Amino acid sequence: MRARMRIAAAVVSLPLLAGLAACGEIQEAQQGLQQANQQLQGAQQNLDTAQACLQAINAANFVPNFADPQKAQADAQAKVTELQQLADQTADETLKQNLLDVQESVQQVADGKIDIEASAEWTSAQLEKYQTVTTTCSRLAG
Repeated sequence: MRARMRIAAAVVSLPLLAGLAACGEIQEAQQGLQQANQQLQGAQQNLDTAQACLQAINAANFVPNFADPQKAQADAQAKVTELQQLADQTADETLKQNLLDVQESVQQVADGKIDIEASAEWTSAQLEKYQTVTTTCSRLAG
């Protein structure tokens, strides 16, 4: 009789033990999925930062043709809009401020405040702003 009780207890407990083992495997699988999701999110953030930096560097590399003042103003106004949109979309506060600094400088051209006589000084200052953007992006990538 005792043997039957032991066998019955073993038979009843086998599915329970198998279920516990399956629960452990499920938990491990869930942890693995969470880790994979975190890695994917990190990769997406890195990609977003790289794209933002590429766009920022391209936008900050603006130097109009001062020989044609009307075209320089029109090109500058288009670049001001682009820089504002990039700054609005940028999550990094330092890069955002760099873009706003470039935008402020380009706005001077759009407003007609920079002519061909002042263009060399403006271009030199613009180059410094461009280098600041590239330095910030290097730090973000690093």
